[in-house]
Amino acid sequence: MIKNKYVAFIIYVVVFLALWNVLDLLYTTLITKSAYQFAAGSDLAIPAVGAAVTGYLFFLRGGSN
Repeated sequence: MIKNKYVAFIIYVVVFLALWNVLDLLYTTLITKSAYQFAAGSDLAIPAVGAAVTGYLFFLRGGSN
């Protein structure tokens, strides 16, 4: 377990963004059979907000840490 909660938060956000884009790539190529196009809004901003919110709740919120 990572002792520093801020490092854990940053790692969580990076992994969340990477996983989001990999799953989007797999969805577009395997299910919809279309070309993958990276868009800053739907592939970066939306998952970044989601990762920041859930990461805050999991790692940064005060409690019994």
